[in-house]
Amino acid sequence: MEHTRRNQGQLLVSVVIPAHNEEKWIAACLESVLKDGYPHKEVIVIDDASIDRTNEMLRRFPVTVIRNEKSMGPSSARNIGVRKAEGKIIVFVDAHCIVEDQEWIQKFLQFFKDPQVGAVAGYFKPEPNIKPALTFKSLEPQQRLVKSANAAFRKSVLEQVGGFDKGTEWGGDAALTYKIQKSGWKIIHTRDIAVTHAEKLWSIRRAFTYGTCYFPLLRRYPHETLTRSRPIAIGLFLTLGIILDLLYRLPVFTVSFMLLLILLNGVAHNISIPRIFVDGLYNTVWALSYFLGAIYGLPKHAIKR
Repeated sequence: MEHTRRNQGQLLVSVVIPAHNEEKWIAACLESVLKDGYPHKEVIVIDDASIDRTNEMLRRFPVTVIRNEKSMGPSSARNIGVRKAEGKIIVFVDAHCIVEDQEWIQKFLQFFKDPQVGAVAGYFKPEPNIKPALTFKSLEPQQRLVKSANAAFRKSVLEQVGGFDKGTEWGGDAALTYKIQKSGWKIIHTRDIAVTHAEKLWSIRRAFTYGTCYFPLLRRYPHETLTRSRPIAIGLFLTLGIILDLLYRLPVFTVSFMLLLILLNGVAHNISIPRIFVDGLYNTVWALSYFLGAIYGLPKHAIKR
């Protein structure tokens, strides 16, 4: 796309958006990004082999479109966008996210005035019509990941650490966070930069997908990954219950373990007893789905190794 002529000293910012079958949200996403008040930006969309109307809809907007003929996954798509980007600061947003703050980019840039800052991570608001689920309450403080659905990076930092890991397509945020921290750059997390996440946060289906990258992450970043292994521990706990039930031919252990986990997962906020069980059940099932995804992905990654 043609860039707006920049005044001397003003940064060009590259907004990179990976998209795969996003016909439902891509138009609203692009409209919101293009309405952002920062004038010196380029918008790059990587159409990761969409088979719906995503590519057709992209033609309506003044953005650069890169089309993958074969789906490569979100991490590889973002790396392609980084290579194409001309800006020194790269802002990532997902195609199902809506930017409502017209100072979105400018707020990211404020943090990069500190030369030690390599990445800035924003937050997410659920779409009003989607009922959110509680996130997990950690027994110990967990390292917060930079979620690339709403985050900004120095391009030089991404190039220094090698970008997103291709071997962990759905664990790319975790791998990139670990690499940036190990390289000594500062990471900022701020609730002042939020976008609306139009799809359900922490969905059960995505839990399974994220889980498939657990063992590759564990192999490459063992210490960091082990500190975030609570879903795996929950899955192992429930598996133990199933084994004991099969041995004793009584459906006691699994039910007992499930109730215990529901209570432990549900007591995350000062909420009502019914809500504790609802949220606890959802989070426990989420963890089990993640665990099953890890088991499903293990043979494939073992063969690659």
